[in-house]
Amino acid sequence: MERQSTTFILIKILRDLNLNTNIEAREQRLRYVKDRFQRSNTNIERCIKASTSNLTELITNFSDISTSIEQSKNRIENVRQSLRECKNLLLLKRQQIRKLWVATYEENALDRIYLNIHELKHVPSRLQFYLNKRLYIHASLLLLKAKEHQELRLINALSHIDLQIKEERLALEDQLHFELIYHLFDKPSRDILGNKNLSSTINKNDQHSVSRLRENRLLRKQLDHEFEEGKLSFEYHSLAIIPDKYMLVDIRNQPSNIYLDVLLQSLSIVWNLNETLDFVQKQFYEQLYRIVLRTTQHIIDNNLIVSNYSNQNLILNNTDCLRDLLEITYEQFKCVVKNMEYLINMLKLLQDHQTPIQIQQKEYLASLKQNDHESGEHISVPNEIKFEIPYIFSIESVWETLQQVLSDVLSEYIDFDNLLDTSSFGSSSISHSNDYTNRPSLIDFSQYLTKRAPPRSQQIPRLFEFSQSAQYNSMTLYLQEQNCFVLKQEASTTKQRTTTYKQYVCKPNYRNITAVHDILQRIIEDIDTNYKLHTTKRILDRKLTLFIRDRFIGRVIKDIRDSAQLSSSLSSTITDRNRLIELIPSVLQKQLELSIPILQSTYLIFKSCEELCALVKCLPPYADDFCQAIVDLLFKHRESCNKLFLSIVEKTDSLGVSIYSNEWVKDPDINRHLRTMPAFDAFIRMTKQEHLINNDNEDDNVENIRFRQTKETETLLINFSQNEMSIDDICTNYKHITVLATIHESLDWLYCKLVHYFDILDKCSNDTKYLDALTQTTVKLGFTTRSIKQNSSHYDQLKLSRINLEIFSNAMKTTLTLSYDILLVLFLEIRLHCFYYLSLFFRNTFHYAYAIDTDLDENIMALNRDLTHLQETLNSSLNEKKFSFLFQGLGFVLATILIRSSPRFNRINELGVTKICRNIFAIEQTLTQIRTVGDAELMRAHQYYELLYAIKPEDILHIIEEHGQEYSEQDYLHLLQLQSRSLSSDERENFDLSKYEQLVKTAFNPKVKNSN
Repeated sequence: MERQSTTFILIKILRDLNLNTNIEAREQRLRYVKDRFQRSNTNIERCIKASTSNLTELITNFSDISTSIEQSKNRIENVRQSLRECKNLLLLKRQQIRKLWVATYEENALDRIYLNIHELKHVPSRLQFYLNKRLYIHASLLLLKAKEHQELRLINALSHIDLQIKEERLALEDQLHFELIYHLFDKPSRDILGNKNLSSTINKNDQHSVSRLRENRLLRKQLDHEFEEGKLSFEYHSLAIIPDKYMLVDIRNQPSNIYLDVLLQSLSIVWNLNETLDFVQKQFYEQLYRIVLRTTQHIIDNNLIVSNYSNQNLILNNTDCLRDLLEITYEQFKCVVKNMEYLINMLKLLQDHQTPIQIQQKEYLASLKQNDHESGEHISVPNEIKFEIPYIFSIESVWETLQQVLSDVLSEYIDFDNLLDTSSFGSSSISHSNDYTNRPSLIDFSQYLTKRAPPRSQQIPRLFEFSQSAQYNSMTLYLQEQNCFVLKQEASTTKQRTTTYKQYVCKPNYRNITAVHDILQRIIEDIDTNYKLHTTKRILDRKLTLFIRDRFIGRVIKDIRDSAQLSSSLSSTITDRNRLIELIPSVLQKQLELSIPILQSTYLIFKSCEELCALVKCLPPYADDFCQAIVDLLFKHRESCNKLFLSIVEKTDSLGVSIYSNEWVKDPDINRHLRTMPAFDAFIRMTKQEHLINNDNEDDNVENIRFRQTKETETLLINFSQNEMSIDDICTNYKHITVLATIHESLDWLYCKLVHYFDILDKCSNDTKYLDALTQTTVKLGFTTRSIKQNSSHYDQLKLSRINLEIFSNAMKTTLTLSYDILLVLFLEIRLHCFYYLSLFFRNTFHYAYAIDTDLDENIMALNRDLTHLQETLNSSLNEKKFSFLFQGLGFVLATILIRSSPRFNRINELGVTKICRNIFAIEQTLTQIRTVGDAELMRAHQYYELLYAIKPEDILHIIEEHGQEYSEQDYLHLLQLQSRSLSSDERENFDLSKYEQLVKTAFNPKVKNSN
């Protein structure tokens, strides 16, 4: 209760008094309160009495403190008064010192101004000295230091110096722009073109390098002397931050990296770097294109120099020059890209403050501060030079622009947009010309196909002729020598056509892509190797693929088809037929080393196929398209030749009916059988194995020849119609015979030529290196060209499917099949002629029963004339081996027909025997003129009929016993039967025919007699 607060106790007492209504309780409570109050009052008095001494001491101490405070206030007031007086004195002294400081500062400023005015006057001359010596870093730092003294240039007397420094600053910026453009683009271009110059030699270069080193030493000494003489005092700190490799060097004779370092750091110092980079990026395409133009002029000039030194005609329109242009241009572009990569790396160093000058500056300032701290003396530390922080562009844009320039150059030379006027200089339009002789081709054979010699201009002989004169006879000759070609002409408002000329290394033509495709592929691969570009930014690759796939292939195939003069319709007109049977000129025949002429259409087809094979080599990724074009040409030419062949062998009055020989050939079964005949089989084997001389000697002995002839004759006699033949069943037009022989020779020549290319293409499917041998013929474009060597990587892009090769093989086989069919027709036709005239001969056998003279039969004379015409016709249309094949065995066939036709004589007298022997002898003489091996066979027929001179049949039996069985048993029987029919009725009674027949049979079969 004692611990509780007084307020709480009072509140509690009041509450109890208020709540208790009992008076006694209230009184008791009151007594309790009064008691407690008395007790508290007593405690208070006791405490007061105990603290009276302390209070007295406290009051005494307080009085002392109050006295001390009053004394202190008095002292403070005195001090304050003293301070006021000191303050007034200090203010007076301060004003005096300020006046002295201002005067001193003014004197020092004037001294500094007077000191720098003299040097500032020499800044323009010193700056010009740096610019002349190409000390661009020195010049940039000098301008930066001169800018720190800008207040001096406000002096009127120095205003002209301010203008001169501004002009020098602009001149420095322009010169840095020019030097950067020159070093990035012009210098690598000129260096490479200088190395490609024909007049430069190694010895001259060595002497030039030695003399240049000596000259540099002398210049260095002179430069050191001039540099020290004109050095300005405020250049001290700026020169200290320049590394030694940039001090007093001529950057023109320094490596490329030092050249670029100096230019970029100088531009960064003068805060003109980003503006210059923008300028370079804007000029990048233009500068690259200038490299192309410079290279173009260089190649043209070199060609002119070569032609002058070698005393040869100037080479025009040479695609090798275009190859050189792309190769040299890309080589220069790579140097430009290399410089741009180094430039980007240098810009990154500028961003990271790691350039040589920035590093040198940090080290120099750190050394100054360290010396200041160690020495304790205050040394003026120069302000840090701030370099402009450049933005960095991507090297991808450089490669993209490079491809764009190459793509535009390619578009110009391949006539991508058809802007070139091909009618200039008297040339005909390429795209609309159907004349193969006027169309530019990889192979120019127009000189062989012209029917007339080109007209020669009749010039008046001159007394003096200046062949090497610098003057040109006409503007056309001048433009041709300068390789200037006409672009599209435009009509102006004055109704005059304005002609624009542009210089090219060769004439723009879409076929130029074949000469440069491998180089472009190498360039694309090299770009991919150096930098992986996104597919959408492979500009050159997309342009090349787009042009070849969508424009070149279709157009070149169309032009080649037009050059082959293929008929667009299937209808055979007289004009088409005359064109098909036209032969190559004799000049071309000698060039091809052919003993007989071939069809001009076949030669055109071969040259077109050869040109397509050359395109396969030039453009391996598109080999399938060109292979299909070759197949299409072969099939269409085979169809044209087949139409011409059918127009000859088919009868005009009967649709679908042809002469006997073709009827046999076009029947599949008979054709198959004829191809298995020994004569034809031996000829094919001889053709395929001409180099196997030993095998030929073994197969061509007398017995083998007799066996083949016998089997062949038996086959022909069996298949000859038993009905009488008419004149319409054989071909009597010798011009048609000539055409058939020429078609056969042409198709066979075409097949033999194309087999070489097919074998190479077949080998290329396994090993692409065989593409080198694809075009062995010399390609003449009107000038001597270098051999184009493709690299193996270019050949690896060959895309030639096995299916196309099989189709190509089938096309050649069908061509060869038609050729052999025509040869079979000629083979059969000759024998059918003999069969026809001999059938006419044996129709008039009645005259031989009562012959009164021994004159030759008219049919035999017609046969001889026919054989002579055939010999003359085929001898000039077929080679010797095929001619021998056609007439070989003909005597055996004639002899067999004459002998086996003896039953057709009802009877014959002695003059009749003489007459038929003379007929056989006439045929023998005709065959002797043809020079075949059929003479001995006809001699057998001659001897056969001479047996009829025998008076008695026993004489015939004696001849069989003495000379052997020269004829068959049936032939002897027919002879006895003819002799029996020729006897008179009295003699016939004494002639026992059955007896003599039995004797002949016994002579041929002696075993039968012995058994009996």
